Amino acid sequence: MSANVVQARTGDMPPLLRALLVERFGASSLAYHNLGHILHMLEGLETMFADALNDRDLRILRYAIWLHDAFYDPMAKDNERRSADLGLALLEWPEDEMRDLECCVMATKGHATDHPLARILVDLDLSILAADRPDYRRYALAIRDEYAMHSEDAYRSGRIAVLDGLCSVPLLRRLSVARGLGETKLEGRARANMRWEQARLREGGAIVDALGRD
Repeated sequence: MSANVVQARTGDMPPLLRALLVERFGASSLAYHNLGHILHMLEGLETMFADALNDRDLRILRYAIWLHDAFYDPMAKDNERRSADLGLALLEWPEDEMRDLECCVMATKGHATDHPLARILVDLDLSILAADRPDYRRYALAIRDEYAMHSEDAYRSGRIAVLDGLCSVPLLRRLSVARGLGETKLEGRARANMRWEQARLREGGAIVDALGRD
């Protein structure tokens, strides 16, 4: 069923790219970075930004959404580079469009960018950070599942560092404005969720148990 959804949503793409995306997202074993994440981002793009962007920019962002996690190996350091290169190799777009696509995909590595389209993509990618606490908790548990190869101690320190990094950059401001909220409203919710997760990670005991509590 998931493969059919991918095929239906990528019907206008080059055949090889489409086949690779079907393979990647049609039967993903990842707990969070899967087809559900992609569809959530596409829905956000369509409902909150479609009227504000021209066809060119919407197409670039749609492709960037599909491509940004085309490679996702929790042990690798070059997922974004490999994902961007996939688009550069298989698409035949004007140079300016290829450059914008690359900027969008690469921005998901550090999530800090001044590129106008990349800022939208990053906000869509990180929108889960401002979710209601039960949904955020499920997200945090899913990320732990994806990094199950790491020990409890290694995961705690690594994840706390990732969250510190995210708390140090502007977050979700384009998304917040698009939803008719104050510019930093979603950023505040996201920071509260991330600090909650960090506090749980600093506790003793099993991480899964800690994240399961309010």
